[in-house]
Amino acid sequence: MAKPMKVEQDLKLQSLRDVGYQQGKTESRIRDIAQFAMARIPTLGDLDASREDQMNKEQREELRSGYMVYFGEAVKPTRYFKVADGNLVEVFEGEFDEHEGEKRKLDVHIAFAITQAAMNDIKTNDKTWYQLVQQMRTDFNAYASNRIGDLIRKAKEIRRAQLGVKKERVQAKVFGVWLEETLDDILTRVRNADARGNDSTADVELIKRKIAAFKAAS
Repeated sequence: MAKPMKVEQDLKLQSLRDVGYQQGKTESRIRDIAQFAMARIPTLGDLDASREDQMNKEQREELRSGYMVYFGEAVKPTRYFKVADGNLVEVFEGEFDEHEGEKRKLDVHIAFAITQAAMNDIKTNDKTWYQLVQQMRTDFNAYASNRIGDLIRKAKEIRRAQLGVKKERVQAKVFGVWLEETLDDILTRVRNADARGNDSTADVELIKRKIAAFKAAS
């Protein structure tokens, strides 16, 4: 496994003391970022609003566009493929540039630029490419969802501090209630993913059968 030399050089990390200091600086930056976002999204951090009501569609999409830039730069950079004997072969950028035959480039921007109609055609006629593109979409959607969740949590933390509200620990639910709510949540999430049409793993009927089988076995 490669050593994180670049990170250490960029942050000038030499000891755990440095780690503690840089972590504090990072936390301050996250707080500043959340406050900046709150100034432009009045509902962000609302303690009574659901996740969906924390921001409107346009604000969410603008955030996603920023997440997409970073995702393409640092999380999943561009991948390069050449077509050899009808198969996709991943290569380095230099070899990709020199290759004179059919070749393809994939990054998060390319993946989301493909229309749903085109995706349906690719799914039928080029399954390997479809799986690569769909995986890139799925990975980014998960990444963006997590980052939005992080932003909402930090905004709520700031809002609680502003209002002098302490986050009370919720008493643990009895297992049966927790289990039933969890199964309902799973079904809701897969329905939402299926409705968005960008997750090939979202199979509502399959999840229903699995939940039914789980309940029958309990």
